[in-house]
Amino acid sequence: MIGLLKKELLLLQSYVKNLILIVIMFTGITFFNESYSFLASALPCMFSILCLSLISYDDYYHWDAYSLTLPVEPRDCVRSKFIITTVLLALGTIFGIVLSFAVTLIKQAPLAYEEIFYTAYAGITIGLLMMSLMYPIAYRFGTEKGRFVMFGVFASIFVIVILLGKAVIFLNLPIKSILGLFEGWGKFLPVPIILMISLGSYRISCRIFLNKEY
Repeated sequence: MIGLLKKELLLLQSYVKNLILIVIMFTGITFFNESYSFLASALPCMFSILCLSLISYDDYYHWDAYSLTLPVEPRDCVRSKFIITTVLLALGTIFGIVLSFAVTLIKQAPLAYEEIFYTAYAGITIGLLMMSLMYPIAYRFGTEKGRFVMFGVFASIFVIVILLGKAVIFLNLPIKSILGLFEGWGKFLPVPIILMISLGSYRISCRIFLNKEY
């Protein structure tokens, strides 16, 4: 497992410059737009998308077939990617929160602690969802076809959310009562749901990986 994690880290070295450019670009957007909590959600999502690059390398160099000849469990190959992506997501969150506070202090604006932390919480949630969707799709269809499939999935989710919003307005449903579920401890309701989705994604990815034909 340690060797697989080192391999993923070595692959990520070629993306260090890209990560720095992303951080600089999003920091500039936050600085000029004065949306100080933007970084706290944007960076976790952008960092988690790098998981596609890791699978692209594996596809190009036929790593999946080669890994079956190594003295490692096939599930470890999938597990290492989930671990690295989770670490990237955590790093993106830390950078996002720190830079959000830094930009706020530089601009001498009031510190909105709750807004920044809640935005970071939303960024982590979205990042985990993206990871949970991307890995099974990429393992099943490959990175090239997988990009089109993921675009279709995200577009479908977007359309469904829009339609649900319109349905709530049309049916005159009690929006305040629905939103009230997420007040207090309800704010943490998505946590077990996201963890269950991530665990399901990992198991599906392992099953797809094990059933692949080379």
